[in-house]
Amino acid sequence: MKQKFLGIDYGDKRVGLAIAEDGSIALPYKVLQNNNLENLLEQLKEVIQIETISLLVIGLPHSLSGQENERCKITRNFVNFLKSNLDIKIETVDEQFSSQLYQKQGVVKDIDKYAATEILDTFLAIRHG
Repeated sequence: MKQKFLGIDYGDKRVGLAIAEDGSIALPYKVLQNNNLENLLEQLKEVIQIETISLLVIGLPHSLSGQENERCKITRNFVNFLKSNLDIKIETVDEQFSSQLYQKQGVVKDIDKYAATEILDTFLAIRHG
């Protein structure tokens, strides 16, 4: 059975999700509201179970110079929270401008899931060299 990956674009208000099977491209999945960390965790557990996810891929938004900025630190804290509350492998990839890329293409509705798609596609490209 092929592995399934869940790409995550973490934001203060919304969390975008994308899904891909190993060897395929990422597809937008859904957007979760981020109004309570425990509630968000329960929603992620549900997606992981329903979709039989074996790996999470979370985008770390570094600054243009590659330095960790405040947004990156907040996201890293979220990654650590997930690592302490989920029994699943978690990877991170550097992501910059994933949301802005889709805004320039005219996407406005549920943009976060498209940003998650970009994050997951970046991971898949690195994974398959």
